[in-house]
Amino acid sequence: MNLRFYISLLLILSLFMSGCSLPGKSRTEITRSGFFFDTLISITIYGTNDKSLLDDSFKLCEKYEKLLSMTVASSDISRINSAGTEPVYVSRETLDLLDAALRYRDLSGGKLDISVGELSKIWTGARNDNRLPDPSLIRSALPHTGLDKIIVNEDMMCVYKTDPETMLDPGALGKGYVADALKEMLISKGVTSAIISLGGNIVTIGKKPGGKAFRIGIKKPFSPDNEVAEEVSVCDKSVVTSGVYERYLSVDNTIYHHVLDPDTGYPASTDLMSATIISDSSLEGDALSTICLLYGLDGAKQLINKTPGAEAVFITWDNKLHYTGGATNYIIK
Repeated sequence: MNLRFYISLLLILSLFMSGCSLPGKSRTEITRSGFFFDTLISITIYGTNDKSLLDDSFKLCEKYEKLLSMTVASSDISRINSAGTEPVYVSRETLDLLDAALRYRDLSGGKLDISVGELSKIWTGARNDNRLPDPSLIRSALPHTGLDKIIVNEDMMCVYKTDPETMLDPGALGKGYVADALKEMLISKGVTSAIISLGGNIVTIGKKPGGKAFRIGIKKPFSPDNEVAEEVSVCDKSVVTSGVYERYLSVDNTIYHHVLDPDTGYPASTDLMSATIISDSSLEGDALSTICLLYGLDGAKQLINKTPGAEAVFITWDNKLHYTGGATNYIIK
């Protein structure tokens, strides 16, 4: 389990404690939690008692986990990873995710690359063993990274690799993709007010009952008591936070976190501890928050300031808060 689980709990508490019912009126809402994609999923829908909406939501989560998870042996991603150079016929959803991966690879100048699957496994093993990985393992895995080794045939709906040892890890995009799909499905069924939490990915539909905005807390990195560094107020938006404190290994007072630089095989070394993206799309927020951690503060600000509809709150290693141009419009004064 990664520490986005704890971020999720913090954000949900912030939402519920703020209150959302009109004075003197009863509140109708349904809520359910579950565990998918190695994190806690929580969905609350307001203004209805129709629990089939929650049934449909969690069926959708189950569907996507069976398609996109690295840890489900029969998933599209796992079959691609284990197929050598043979073609693998996949779902439309998997093709869409790979299209997004290629798009954000290009946007980031190659920094966001989901072909770091073998490197991810090496660092996960190191964290589990509480030790740094053998550098020779990283050197061996590096030549097999690169999305140029993944060939997508849209017409045949299949994927194959030119390098049999290349492995995909869609973690930087998967939760955002699913969160957007959940929002789209619920809106299509008439939902006008809801909050969806997939770990560090929070998606809101409309406003809270009473017409108020949703209040979402941004965790202070490494805070032992889940201290909130900042609060944002949003309606019908996605809020995605990525941070170096989510999954990490500490050796000799150095933090080795989970956001890997595909050029080095090691965790990105920048001045950012946390990046929170406010936008219309959780997939976009997922990608941009990771790219920002890889870029560092100056590059991250430039990227977000030229991305239409996106704003960001950054926290640097000195625990200072930094904002993009329009982000202060979302800050709770």
